[in-house]
Amino acid sequence: MPTRVIVLGGGVAGMSAAHELIERGFEVVVLERRDIAGGKARSVPVIDDGDRTSGHQRVGSGAESIEHYLPGEHGFRFFPGFYKHIIDTMRRTPSFDGRTVADHLVPTTRVCFTQYGKPTFLIPAGFPHTPGDAGTVLRDVLLAFGPSTDLTPDDLAFFGARFWQILTSCAQRRLGEYERTGWWEFVGAEQRSTSYQKFLATGFTRSLVAAKARKASTRTVGDMFVQMMLTIVNPTAGSTDRVLDGPTNLIWIDPWRTYLESSGVRYVIDAEVEEILSAKGRITGVAVRKQGKRTVVQGDHYVAALPLERIATLLNGGLLAADPTLANLSALAANVEWMNGVQFYLCRDAPTAHGHVIHIDTEWALTSVSQLQFWRSVAPEQFGDSDVSGVLSVDVSDWTAPGSDGRPAMQCSREEVIGETWKQLKRSINFDRELLRDEDLDSWFLDPDIEDDPAHRGFLRNLEPLLVNLVDTWALRPEATTAIPNLFLASDYVRTHTDLATMEGANEAARRAVNGLLDAVKFDGPRCDLWPLHEPEILAPWRLHDAARYEAGLPWDDSLMQVAAHAIRGASPLLEQARPLLEQVAPFVNPVADALDLSDGAMEDVSELGTVDPTVKRGSTDVPTPQDALRDIADAMPGAADVVGPTGFLERLGWYRDMLADTLAAGVPTWEPQRHLYGLVKDFIDRSGKGLRPALCIATARALGGRAEDAFPAAAGIEMLHNAFLVHDDIEDGSDLRRGVATMHRRAGVPIAVNTGDAMNALGMRFFRKSGERLGPTATLRILDEVDHLFVESLEGQAMELGWVRDNDLMVGVDDYLRLVLKKTAWYSFIHPMRIGALVANGDDQNLSRFDRFGYLLGLAFQITDDVLNLNGDVARYGKEVDGDLWEGKRTLLLTHALGHANRADRAWISSFLARPRERRLPREVLRLHQIIASGGSIQWVQHAAAALAEAAAREFHSSAFAGVPASPDLEWLRACVDFLVQRDA
Repeated sequence: MPTRVIVLGGGVAGMSAAHELIERGFEVVVLERRDIAGGKARSVPVIDDGDRTSGHQRVGSGAESIEHYLPGEHGFRFFPGFYKHIIDTMRRTPSFDGRTVADHLVPTTRVCFTQYGKPTFLIPAGFPHTPGDAGTVLRDVLLAFGPSTDLTPDDLAFFGARFWQILTSCAQRRLGEYERTGWWEFVGAEQRSTSYQKFLATGFTRSLVAAKARKASTRTVGDMFVQMMLTIVNPTAGSTDRVLDGPTNLIWIDPWRTYLESSGVRYVIDAEVEEILSAKGRITGVAVRKQGKRTVVQGDHYVAALPLERIATLLNGGLLAADPTLANLSALAANVEWMNGVQFYLCRDAPTAHGHVIHIDTEWALTSVSQLQFWRSVAPEQFGDSDVSGVLSVDVSDWTAPGSDGRPAMQCSREEVIGETWKQLKRSINFDRELLRDEDLDSWFLDPDIEDDPAHRGFLRNLEPLLVNLVDTWALRPEATTAIPNLFLASDYVRTHTDLATMEGANEAARRAVNGLLDAVKFDGPRCDLWPLHEPEILAPWRLHDAARYEAGLPWDDSLMQVAAHAIRGASPLLEQARPLLEQVAPFVNPVADALDLSDGAMEDVSELGTVDPTVKRGSTDVPTPQDALRDIADAMPGAADVVGPTGFLERLGWYRDMLADTLAAGVPTWEPQRHLYGLVKDFIDRSGKGLRPALCIATARALGGRAEDAFPAAAGIEMLHNAFLVHDDIEDGSDLRRGVATMHRRAGVPIAVNTGDAMNALGMRFFRKSGERLGPTATLRILDEVDHLFVESLEGQAMELGWVRDNDLMVGVDDYLRLVLKKTAWYSFIHPMRIGALVANGDDQNLSRFDRFGYLLGLAFQITDDVLNLNGDVARYGKEVDGDLWEGKRTLLLTHALGHANRADRAWISSFLARPRERRLPREVLRLHQIIASGGSIQWVQHAAAALAEAAAREFHSSAFAGVPASPDLEWLRACVDFLVQRDA
């Protein structure tokens, strides 16, 4: 006979325990007091059930009018990237569609913050890079907040140093000291600014299972914060935040229960445990109330997976005599807070952000997620109500703070809770546009665990609060194995690595309980897997150092604090936001943190070639430069200038362009039609720009030992494609000027211009194919692969930008801009020309990715400078329409920064201006937008950012892109590109 195990509670912990036991051949019975599985993780199909309505009400008419099957929840579900235990179980659970439940997890891409009276701002939910210096990890996230907060560099440095302290503290100190220290005290919130307190001290804890910064244990909050941050900076972890692609029970809990029952688990609903029976130090059974009748259920072993507030009421004299430590559960039971869900069902969908939204100023600590954008596995007709087009799921985390009328949520009626929550949401979200409207609110659902308190008139009570880890409560927490040999505890109050009342903690506790049971019966088989929290291996020596100090009774070494604080203060905000995309560009190369570390003394400055006196100002006429040496060589050797080329940057750029002129001209057909096709092509390339892209290709090939003439076909192809892009861009942007004259579509008409641009693309591909005549098929095929990628990335980037303009998207953030530049500028203007040049020199080159980071940083610096020139350039030298980006409504970094700094009136006006097509914008309005950008300091800010990116590019040039390449005029010209492209005035 198999061993019979009774599992008390059918929530995540109980189902997790049943899952592990049934797969190991045990007989399992689960007792669940509700008529639906899932416990606090459940979702409720909301229907009109008369007196037993689940709490859903239609606005203005009440529960009796409900006729649809909408999901209501205790609170929205989210699955941070560091979760391992529950994800493993989900991977082993088949879903109803033939996949696994884990396959229904979808990543979010943003975390959104709203404030009262300020614009919404977004940060990415995950950065795909690995820092070389873990002390600067937090900087990447905090600096993404940009200008939308009042956080100072000192705020970031101070908080980041505290984060560093946790990272470099040993486990013994965390438990011995930080467990007894409140988070508010540890991060020094009392002495810091209001913004620091709001965003850094309470911003994380308020959405972390209802924890309060002043009461929560630093060990718990710090450990969880570390896990969140390490997930963000781990490129292999995926998104730091995931959600289900449908309602919880439909997608997860119901398939899970079906799998368990099909495997042999007996899942009994409406079975409330009234008493745990014991004799002689063992559990003998549990008394269960089902359908009004009391019965006793017996087994060999018992797993208590009941929540803390339930198990505490079941502790009787027999249990306490058998295991006196269980008395701690009664003391622990007082450490609970409310965090319950509200769902608003909308007639019009309102996707506030592609991820969770933290409403930082709301009195009741609201967080929300707009669900339908993620529910790809749910057809709208499944709701049974055509009126509902959106579901806004909200967690109310602080039920004790006064609302707008001075009353806390727990002293309101259920209807008043709904009204006040909606009011706070509207005030928080509707800054410059009315996203949430009263007329769009169809109905609502409030967690039915919130009900009138019969013992306190005018108060609500919560039947299912959440455990919060207050200061110095670890000692009250039990292990999963008790002194009672056949009783095991599986709930989120058990001591676990995941020291938090979460689905992950419940699943881990269940695994620990099952392992204890397996040991008790001497099971001959594998135990449940357990995963500790991740600790960065690179910091192991620091933690060992701290362990020795702790053992000796010494405090944490605060000299380490200065290391972190200095690193964080020294960062350029835009440069730090560029870091994540660098690893996306080159996923097979080493981390770029060292190349981007701008702190003093972090890296030797190798931006100059040759031996230069460091005390002499760069650019001084007294300092011999590499250009001087090249000039001396050219002057000393007759005919050398034709081979070496000129030394000035612009002169050499022109030299590369002149090299290519004959090849380009020969590639344009001389036959008909000339007037409406080939003549237009020839005219356009004759008025070509500086020829930067083909020059990069030729110079790279020469610097790496290749011949210039071997690079001519590919370089000509790059230039022809560039010109084709310009013709099409001008049409799409409605531009008037290009290279000092009217754009082609203004002169020849749109149809002819489109066709001419297409012809240029075709002619460009002919050039690439001709590379085979010199380089052979292997190198040519690899070059064509580069061109293919160039095309796709450029077109995707153009689509992004056009979409932002078309949709009048004001939520474009810095990270969006960085990704746009990667796709639309960096790949085709810098990265691919150098990669193709390297292939010209060596068709078997297997390390092309070494150019990616340098090219991306250079592309960013170039594009930002180009955006500034569009506002401030001399039209005679710039060659394009000054303020053209404003006329076109392009989402540049300048505009993004300006929107973040604009007051409410200016922001609303900008929104109105951008919503209109170009032909309905007036010159005086463009001038006003120009003045808003200039007066807000945006031009100076982006110029500083471009300079920081150029400095990083200079470092990357020597450390990776051209490391070890012998000095030559071509190499020096490539290096000089960095300075020229940022300092140019045209």
